[in-house]
Amino acid sequence: MTAGVALIFFALPMTAGILVRSLGPDRKCLRLLLSFSGAFLVSVVFLHMLPELYEAEGAMIGAWVLAGFLLQVVLEFFSEGIEHGHIHVHAHAGSALVLPWATLASLCLHSFTEGMPFADERVAGDLPFLTGVVLHKIPMAIALATVLLRSGVPKGLSWLMLTLFALAAPLGIGTGMLAGDWMDGRFLFSMLGLAIGMLLHIGTTIIFESAPDHRFDAARFVAVVVGVALAALSVH
Repeated sequence: MTAGVALIFFALPMTAGILVRSLGPDRKCLRLLLSFSGAFLVSVVFLHMLPELYEAEGAMIGAWVLAGFLLQVVLEFFSEGIEHGHIHVHAHAGSALVLPWATLASLCLHSFTEGMPFADERVAGDLPFLTGVVLHKIPMAIALATVLLRSGVPKGLSWLMLTLFALAAPLGIGTGMLAGDWMDGRFLFSMLGLAIGMLLHIGTTIIFESAPDHRFDAARFVAVVVGVALAALSVH
């Protein structure tokens, strides 16, 4: 199961790169996907992952959840919100537009940390949580591929950057598997708490910032309600 999750996490950014280059992103569809994925992810975390994690590890796990939340705040200073679908490009020397390497490093660290808990077969086999993470990574990968396309980055370098990003989560899984051989199970639970804190920050931001002026229209409201409802059904 863990190998399958690693393959999914690698394939998503590469597939996003192909789709963005061949079809181009639809901003309205991307916003609706963001709203749905954010609502689904937050609901799974609150209804399923947090209660079980606190039951297994006790109140001290809260420190790891808070640390993950704060870590994501720091990472988004460099990534500029690509994790929740924000698309920015910057002008540099001459008229060329490039994606800062700091942004890519931030995204890779996010994915690496997010991947580590999936070294545990129990987490990898948790379908609601896996679905929530995958739904969050799809718009994230689309946003990154779009930024690379719009930034004027040479095609070869663009695919190299996407490949590095695609490898981050599988490398996190591999690191978690290696660490699990010489550390007790609390390490992976701690990493799960860290990842959940990061996902809570991203999920709540997605819900409130996935449209201009942070306003809910009817379509976004429906997307959020459907996301919450499906998450509730999936965990019971």
